Amino acid sequence: MRYNSPMSKLKLITFDLDNTLWPVDEVIRRAEKACSDWIADHHPEAAHALSAEKVRTVRTELIRENPAYLDNLTALRQDAMTRAFTLHGYSRSEARQIAEQAFLVFHRARNQVTFFPGAREVLETLADSYLLGALTNGNADLQQIGIADLFAFHHSAETIGKRKPAPDMFQAALGSAGVSAGQAMHVGDHPLEDVNAAREHGMHAVWANLIDLDWPVELERPRHHIHNLYELTDLVPLFDD
Repeated sequence: MRYNSPMSKLKLITFDLDNTLWPVDEVIRRAEKACSDWIADHHPEAAHALSAEKVRTVRTELIRENPAYLDNLTALRQDAMTRAFTLHGYSRSEARQIAEQAFLVFHRARNQVTFFPGAREVLETLADSYLLGALTNGNADLQQIGIADLFAFHHSAETIGKRKPAPDMFQAALGSAGVSAGQAMHVGDHPLEDVNAAREHGMHAVWANLIDLDWPVELERPRHHIHNLYELTDLVPLFDD
């Protein structure tokens, strides 16, 4: 892997994952269905308690009780299933064991993604000249997805302890790469959690608007935005000028 010379301005490019490198909504729907189907096959007596709708209701209750769950979506989903099973009459230990097994089914399906056009090709091209990092509030597994080799590091809300737009993940990225904020660029779909947060933390930012979102009127519009990932290969060199 070849990196830019020490005199280059841009050294690090970080990427959000969900809705930046792949569309996520359908992925989550399929994963929840795979999880529900597994429960129906292995624990049919509790299938009603662990329907996707029921789990979402319990998840909302847990977040209301403890907002810190938003910093760990894996714990949130596992604990929601555990509580739903417990409410259905299972012992705590039984509920936990089944919830952990069901989560493995969910997580395996959650990492079966379909990339946006050009995602892998663009990452491979950029990885030849820049250090790449992944920053996500979700729980995608780059090893399972098959692109871990393209990233120097992968920080998440779970590993760092705080979700974007908090500064913790961006600071961890700069520390991992050994660069200053002015030598880093973040690419993401979320106006607040990705673009505005990166700007506030001193990084360059590119809005990857691949799912046709409207920019919030209360936020300053980004200087750079793309509608497909192929545009990045032309845009990134501008930051080295």
